[in-house]
Amino acid sequence: MTTADNHRNEDVPRWDRCEFARRMPKVELHVHLEGSIRPATLLELARRNGIALPAQDVAGLRDFYRFRDFDHFIQVYFTITDCLRTPDDYRLIAYEFGADCARQNIRYAEVTFTITTNIMLTGLDWRDIMTGLNEGRTEAQAEFGVGWGWVLDINRNRPETQGETLDIALAARERGDGVLALGLGGSEAGFPAELFAQTFARASQADLPRVPHAGETAGPASVWAALRLLHADRVGHGVRSEEDPELIAYLSERQIPLEVCPTSNICLGVYPTYDVHPLRRLWEAGLLVTVNSNDPPMFGADLSHEYRVLVEHFDFAPGELERVSLNGVQASLLPEEAKAQLEAEFRAEFARLRSE
Repeated sequence: MTTADNHRNEDVPRWDRCEFARRMPKVELHVHLEGSIRPATLLELARRNGIALPAQDVAGLRDFYRFRDFDHFIQVYFTITDCLRTPDDYRLIAYEFGADCARQNIRYAEVTFTITTNIMLTGLDWRDIMTGLNEGRTEAQAEFGVGWGWVLDINRNRPETQGETLDIALAARERGDGVLALGLGGSEAGFPAELFAQTFARASQADLPRVPHAGETAGPASVWAALRLLHADRVGHGVRSEEDPELIAYLSERQIPLEVCPTSNICLGVYPTYDVHPLRRLWEAGLLVTVNSNDPPMFGADLSHEYRVLVEHFDFAPGELERVSLNGVQASLLPEEAKAQLEAEFRAEFARLRSE
C-alpha cells in the first residue's frame, strides 16, 4: 500500500466516492454460487422442482434470511441448495451469476461451489453438474464478457466427503472444467483444520491451490492452522487475525491475502456493527486485504454494496478503492500474464473514471 493509496482525499465528496466505487472495475474472490441465487429464481426453482420453502415471495425470503447464528445460516444454505435438481438448474444459476457480475462491473471472479452437497441432494453425477455449470458460464462469458473459475470446497460439517471432493476437483481440473482450487467452508467450531490436513497435503502435492475459510467464527488459532496445516494460499475471511499481533505481522510480511466480507460478518454476528469491524485496522497494518460479498442475496449485499460500505463506514478514498480492486487481481489465481493484462485494463479505467 503506497502513501498515495493511504491518503484519505478528504476533498473528494463522499457521494462522488460512492459513485466511483459503483462504476469501477472489480474482482470477486469470495462468493458462493449457491448463496448467489437470485431470490426470484430460487422461488421458481422450488416451484418447478416441488420443494417446499418457508417463504412464498421475495419479501418472505428476506425474513427467511434473518440468521439467528452461524448454524442457522448453514441450515438455510442447505435449504437453498436443495432447490437445485437438474443440470439446467445449474446452467441457469451460473448464467445469472455472470449477468449479476456484469451489472456490478465485476470483470473476474473465483466462485466457490460445494460439489458433494449438490451430489447428495440431487443424485446427479458430478460430471452432469459441472456440465450444467459450465454451459451457464460459457453463455455468460460470451454475452457479458465476465470470466470466472471454480473453487470446489469441502463441507467442514461432513469431513467424510473430503477425499471425494478433492478427487472430483482434480478430475474436473484435468478435463478442463475451470476448477482453480480446493476450498473448505462450514462450521469452524467442532471441525478444526486437523481433520483435513492430509487431504490438503494431497492437494498441495497435486499443485492445486488451497483457499480454506478460517478466522471467521473462530479465532486466530484457526487461521494459524489453515496456514500451517492446510498450506493456505489465501484465507477466506481471516478477520479474527486481528486478535493476535504475531499473526498480523506474519500475514503482513508474507502478504497472504485475506478474503474479507464485511456485511456477512455483521449479519452473522461476528461483529455487531461496522464501527467495530477490523477491516480498516487490517488495511492500515499492511495486510493484503480483498473485499468480497460471500452470499449476496442472503446478506442483502452484493460487491457494489461492499465497496460502498468501504466509503460510508471505513472512509476509503478513491486511491484506496483502486488498491482494493487491484489487490483482488494480485490475489487471484490467474496466470501472471493474465494478471498483468487485467491490472493494466483496470488502471486505464480508473484513470478514465477519475477524469470524468
